[in-house]
Amino acid sequence: MRAPWCEAGAGWPHARRRCEHCRGTDPALSPPACGCIMGPVAGIDSPIALTDVVTEWRIDWVTLAVTVAVAVGYVRARLAARRQGLAWPMRRDVIVALGLLAALWTSSGFLQARSGQLMWVWTTQQLLLFLVIPVILLAGQPISLLRNVHGSRSRVIRTLGSSPIRAMGHPLLGPLLVPIVAALLFFGGLGAFALRAPEAGWGLHLLLLGFGGLIALPLIDRDDPRSSLAVGLALGVGLFELMVDAFPGIVLSFQTHLAMPQFGVDRPAWAGSALDDQHTAGGILWAVAEVLDLPFLVLAATRWLRADAVEARKVDAELDAIDAVAAAAVGTHPPAVEPDLPGHVDGRPQAPATSRPWWLDDPELRDRYRN
Repeated sequence: MRAPWCEAGAGWPHARRRCEHCRGTDPALSPPACGCIMGPVAGIDSPIALTDVVTEWRIDWVTLAVTVAVAVGYVRARLAARRQGLAWPMRRDVIVALGLLAALWTSSGFLQARSGQLMWVWTTQQLLLFLVIPVILLAGQPISLLRNVHGSRSRVIRTLGSSPIRAMGHPLLGPLLVPIVAALLFFGGLGAFALRAPEAGWGLHLLLLGFGGLIALPLIDRDDPRSSLAVGLALGVGLFELMVDAFPGIVLSFQTHLAMPQFGVDRPAWAGSALDDQHTAGGILWAVAEVLDLPFLVLAATRWLRADAVEARKVDAELDAIDAVAAAAVGTHPPAVEPDLPGHVDGRPQAPATSRPWWLDDPELRDRYRN
């Protein structure tokens, strides 16, 4: 009996290759029905070696352009800060540089070169772009730098302060984006769409970086104006999300069929079965989602304490201002009566304060409790 085959996707219109997902179905099944749209990874057919981490590249031109633009904008802001005499720690420059290099390598390096070949590599790439790189980049406080240098004149600051962006980045909604995005990537067709063409994958990379930044910004930005109540509620949502975001990884780890059939086509002989590859990807998703929740909760708790301290200082300053105004008013209009002598109130002598219970000195109660 002849084994069923499927047409390969764009770029391979005349090749016919085995489809693990469609095995046992009609050989005449069209590509959109079976989802077999991936061709082989050109020039990368050998097993993964350690040197491939630094030697294999496949450029994501869109993310590369955005990364260069961010780097140029940061350098210009640093030069402006130096002209204004604004002190800025060098370690933050190093952190921002590491974040930009990590974004470049993840989107154009080894993970990008092998992402269409192995599902666990593709999963690792998406998780780094979504949950790790935005945290590294924002830990260098580039938004705080723009705010201190340009204030509200900065287009980036105005955009981040707009209602839609603030709504999407709200501490209550941000943690919920993690399981939602994961479900869309693996089960909602977003990942399959991104694998259809390089340009779609480039767009997905920017989308993940953007959403990851919205999630991390309220927790990392030192000058973020959100209240302690909002951040405290985000901590509660994060505890709930700690349980919810494990489900996509659990499903992938135990599923008996391919959730993304694209990775079942044209697999190298050394790569093993597509289902084992999916289970590995599910394990990575499950582990990373749970492990990264712990730093998120720590960040949320730290941000909560910081916001509460800022609000406490603000309240203290307002009360001090009220007291100062009252004291100035008293100084302007002094009372007509003479001030009391020490130990006197309203001109009457008062007994010194003691540690005795008050009822022992009360005229009506002292005889009752004397014994």
